[in-house]
Amino acid sequence: MIAPELISHTVPPVHLDDTGEQAMMIMHEYNVSQLPVVDGNSYIGLVTMEDIINIKHLSNPLQSFTQTFRKPFVKDTAHIFDVMKAAIEFNVRVVPVINDEQRYLGLVSAESCLRAFAILNSVKNAGGILELEIPVKDFLMSEVAKIVEENEAEILCLYTNINQQEQKVEITIKLNTTEVSAIVAAFERYEYEVIAIHNDTEYTEDLKDRYDSLMRYLNV
Repeated sequence: MIAPELISHTVPPVHLDDTGEQAMMIMHEYNVSQLPVVDGNSYIGLVTMEDIINIKHLSNPLQSFTQTFRKPFVKDTAHIFDVMKAAIEFNVRVVPVINDEQRYLGLVSAESCLRAFAILNSVKNAGGILELEIPVKDFLMSEVAKIVEENEAEILCLYTNINQQEQKVEITIKLNTTEVSAIVAAFERYEYEVIAIHNDTEYTEDLKDRYDSLMRYLNV
């Protein structure tokens, strides 16, 4: 899933000749605190509510304080993970998307990114979730898949995180089944440490409820 597939065309950019007051009105209208600034079709940077509040005269055009703009963006070939990385690094809720000519194509909002990420990672699908740990030197992705498949299950999604201090790989697996006892036993036989198991209907419903609540919050 790449950036152009995530673009939200609802929120418009602002232009260099727009005033701080006009930018603030658009922010209020679309319930955002950051907006891309363009010059024609060229991406200039991101103006924030804080930028506008700090200027002396709201009637001044945005062009008069472009030096304060940050310039987060991703290219139109960027994967959803790259979009999320940019949002975290720049601490923004919207990530502009541009092409190789610096032409502004649209923005990816936190909401659209989260919705896509949820679909990509099967948040809405019922299934057990296992949290495992194993030394880095012993980790094989093919072995993890083999253990799951030999127990007549499938991996819906899988994350890894390397604990550098302990030199261990932390593995989170979402399965297509809630019957995980045999799979857990198999991982233990292969000397994986099972950190946590989430496999009941109550947990799945709670995860869905939290996701839906977050979506409602983002729409406020």
